[in-house]
Order: sequence, then C-alpha cells, then structure tokens
Amino acid sequence: MFVIFRRTAMNPIIYEVLDVGTGITDADGNMVSSGAGIPGFVGVLDKAVQRLREQIPASDIAPGDIFITNDPYCGGVTHLNNAVLAMPVFADGVLVAWTANIGQWSDVDGSVPGSMAVDARDIFAEGLRLPVLKLIDAGRPVQQVFAIMQANSRLPDFLRGDLWAAIASLRKGHDRILRLVQSYGRETFAAALTDYYDYAER
Repeated sequence: MFVIFRRTAMNPIIYEVLDVGTGITDADGNMVSSGAGIPGFVGVLDKAVQRLREQIPASDIAPGDIFITNDPYCGGVTHLNNAVLAMPVFADGVLVAWTANIGQWSDVDGSVPGSMAVDARDIFAEGLRLPVLKLIDAGRPVQQVFAIMQANSRLPDFLRGDLWAAIASLRKGHDRILRLVQSYGRETFAAALTDYYDYAER
C-alpha cells in the first residue's frame, strides 16, 4: 500500500518527503498493521476508521466503497492538508477489515497557497473541510465530491492525482487481505488477528 501510494502520487510531499501513512485495521477499527511513513500519521488511522464507523450507518457501508475526511473535528486527522481515506473489506458479505491511508496534499484552498497560513485564527482560514464523505460508491466515483475538492484547490490536477494514488493504495491492500481470507477462511483470519493482538500484549 505504501509503495503504490508513493509511486503513483503526483505530489512531491508524498513521493519525496514521504509525508504519508498506510495501515490496516480490523472490522472495528483497531490497528492491525502499518506500512512505512510518519508514525504520527499511522497513529491516527485507527481513530479515523473508528470515527467513520460512528458516523456512517452500517447499512451505508458496502463492498467497493471508499470514504474520505480531512476534518480534525471528525477525528483521526491532524490538519486540513492531511486527508484520510478508508475502504471496507468484505468477505462472504461480512466486514472483516479496513484499509486506510493518509497523505499531505499540496493545496486545499484557504487564505494562502499551500493552505498552511501561519496567521490563521480559525480553521476556516486553513481551507476546505470535508466531513466523512463517500468518495467511491460501490466502486463508482462520486463525481460531485471530486468536483468540489478540485474547485477548492489551487492545484486541482495534483489533488485529483493524489486522490487516485490513495485509492489505488487502498484497493491493493483490500485485494491482498481478501486473498488471505479466501486462502485460509474467515474464521482463521479473525483468529489470527486475535492472536496477533495477544502476541503484541505479551
């Protein structure tokens, strides 16, 4: 997930500075594994998934969906330039895990280019706030959300490119997890996660 995000992003803050984090959580949003990147970024991914699950009814979460937020008040995000994307992983119709990532965008509107005003007195000076939104609906892009985001960036092509890089990263993680579940079975997969947590505690 990390390698795909880095190699496909258009933004040098992601592919050179590596201002990014990737991770996998269980169905409840507890962190299972993380890729390389900034530890502070990795540490917010589980909180973001948990907050997402609180705000989105389970009936509105389906295979192929991808959600996005960059709002610190939604939980799990550091500031508006950093967007968390998360994708549910379903096996046999049951939610078994989430893939998630976070990356630093070049510009999300606000009072200054780059969206990091040192004289900002409130969050509105920082740029466009996205509550938890569905970015991909059952595999289909929600074009209105893409359009709003691009219209509020000074670098809309970079923003769209970074979005698709993040989506590709999530989908690769999703496919690898699904392959594990299909190989060993859903019960064995769940037992392995429990054992993993116990091992960490020991």
